[in-house]
Amino acid sequence: MDFNRNDSFTPQSSTELSIEQEFLINKTLLTHESDGCRVDCKILFQAMENVMLYASNPNKAVDVSTLDGIENFASKETLEHDVYKTSRAILWECHNTADVHMRTIVLLEMLGKYRWDAKVVLLLTAFAISYGEFRLILEVCAHNSLAASLAVLKNLSLRNREALRPQFKAMELLIKEMMELAKCVVRFESLPQQLVLYDDHDNILMASAKSQIYLATYWIFRSSLASASQITDLIAMKQEQVNSNITANAAWGLSSLALKLSRLCSCLRMQVDACQEKIEQILYRKVMELLKVHTKNDNQELFHLFFSLNDDFPLKDSSSSESKVGISRLKGKVVMLLISKPDLSPIDQTLLLLHQTHEHPHHKNIEQDYEIVWVPVSSSETWTLNEHISFDCLSNTLPWLSIRQPWLLNSAIVQIIREEWKFEQEPLIVVLDPQGLVSNYNALDMVLIWGAKAFPFTDSREKELWEDEHWNVKLMLDGIDHFLMKTVELGQNVCICGSSNLEWIKEFESRIKKLKNAGFQLQVIYVGSRNTSEKMQTTLSFFNKENSFTPSKIRLFWLRLEKIKDSIVRVGQIQAFANYENLLKQVSELLDTDDQNTIWAVFGCGSSEDYVKLEGNKITELFDLFPVWAEKVAAYGLVGAIRSAGKEDMSTLVCDHPTMVPFDEGKDLGPVVCDTSKSQKHYKRFTSFLHKEPKTLQKVYIIFTLFEL
Repeated sequence: MDFNRNDSFTPQSSTELSIEQEFLINKTLLTHESDGCRVDCKILFQAMENVMLYASNPNKAVDVSTLDGIENFASKETLEHDVYKTSRAILWECHNTADVHMRTIVLLEMLGKYRWDAKVVLLLTAFAISYGEFRLILEVCAHNSLAASLAVLKNLSLRNREALRPQFKAMELLIKEMMELAKCVVRFESLPQQLVLYDDHDNILMASAKSQIYLATYWIFRSSLASASQITDLIAMKQEQVNSNITANAAWGLSSLALKLSRLCSCLRMQVDACQEKIEQILYRKVMELLKVHTKNDNQELFHLFFSLNDDFPLKDSSSSESKVGISRLKGKVVMLLISKPDLSPIDQTLLLLHQTHEHPHHKNIEQDYEIVWVPVSSSETWTLNEHISFDCLSNTLPWLSIRQPWLLNSAIVQIIREEWKFEQEPLIVVLDPQGLVSNYNALDMVLIWGAKAFPFTDSREKELWEDEHWNVKLMLDGIDHFLMKTVELGQNVCICGSSNLEWIKEFESRIKKLKNAGFQLQVIYVGSRNTSEKMQTTLSFFNKENSFTPSKIRLFWLRLEKIKDSIVRVGQIQAFANYENLLKQVSELLDTDDQNTIWAVFGCGSSEDYVKLEGNKITELFDLFPVWAEKVAAYGLVGAIRSAGKEDMSTLVCDHPTMVPFDEGKDLGPVVCDTSKSQKHYKRFTSFLHKEPKTLQKVYIIFTLFEL
């Protein structure tokens, strides 16, 4: 739907009411005394709809998780008493001698405190209990002893089902029309009607739709009574009456009622469509305007339109005793909208996000300044019960805020998420500043890389972080395992080994053990390859038992590298930064090496940007030359010693790190040791003068750069 249009909305059918319709509307309104209590009509409707569907199609395959979803729903809501009472009342009113209109009014009065959408859904749910039980007994009594016994007690055991088929078909048709009409009522009541500016045209539009809502409610109640009466009549019917005109007349009566509801539904659907399009255009326009206004005091008006039009407490906090949260919680904060499918897949990415936010060391320093709000969006217009179950499980587990009833998000908001923020299938994080302005359209990569350190998660902050970043083992491993990162930050030597060749890994491990036996401290991490099998990841975890680098952490390692590359490329496309080419080269080499299924190993030390990457036979040669470079570890460090393997004259090794030493006149400096690579070099000399006061020479330094002999 295009919400940017500004069309005129006029239903195409006549909205004039007959005297009979006005009478029914007035009587229906007299039963309505709503206390404003809201009911989750959409999920209850889906549960009821499943009962009706399986009753009419007993051979349809049943999804066990769907049934679990219905049971879980029943345990959460407090409507059981009213549903049960209404179900009993429907059957009782079937035996009442009063006319059907009076019996309908009695049922309406029972549910008078509820909104119009809740009335029809609760009534249909109550009817579904009786109808489902009736059809279930008929379907299974032939091969189920309990059902057969119940059929005898209910006088259904000897019924000729073939003779009753026309009556069943008519009842199924009427039930279908009742449900379609109820959908229109639920749709209309879920619209944020307060957004409509009531001019003369809008008044006519809304008043006409509301009149049809009242009529629809009345006829749904009356049709439920008619259907329930047919069930009780079938139970009370004698066998010789089954093939009589009684069943034919009953089928005709139900069919006539279904036709009436069908006509009413066509008219109401058209009016609800017109109202919905009008309201959603207004909502879309208002939200887009607010997203561009720089003079707002806070984000409250924006989030009211986003989440709180029909609910004062639209958010959910599973970590707090107050599970229902209002939008005031977001006031004055940076808000990160985590937008994803209801299952929040891929799960590895979710785990990394959890590590980098809630469990990040910097989180406690800024937790009062930002909030993460999970906004799940279904891939279809209607949420499935499986999606409800996934959302319910995750929202009760994750430490972030979430939308309490995401299936109630207005379609205009979903349209903005899909079209303006480009959400398709992959999760993204849209960041809004305390004034409600978008400061980053997708901060997911930077949050996965730096976590809470990336606050306030803007585009400019991402560029700043990359300008200060250097390629090292800390960048490769950060956020995957906090305990491992502590050892890295303390300066421990680390080797990251990439291969899925089990025989080679065993050989590599045996060589590493010899190094450790010789007294070298080295943390080895086997990461396999990006596309390695789960079985291989499990095997690698055996070799990683010393550092607890599990299969999930192996997957997180490769995910982190991919996100690092994505972030570098995206930021670099906007504006190149100092380390852009080097960082992109380093991460691409690792990812490309894996694509070629090449054996590789990276040796590094803590946060130092100095590291060595070896591939294939070079790794074997390194171990073969161990006696040569082992003696140099004390002087040059592990990385410097490895780099020197196989080279007798270390003075000729390549080093591109500039260094600075104080000048001492008359002193021959000779070779200079690089502080970064720990290698001894001959350097080309440049002179630099450092001044503390104007025209006063304080100290002379000699700056050396590489000079190869």
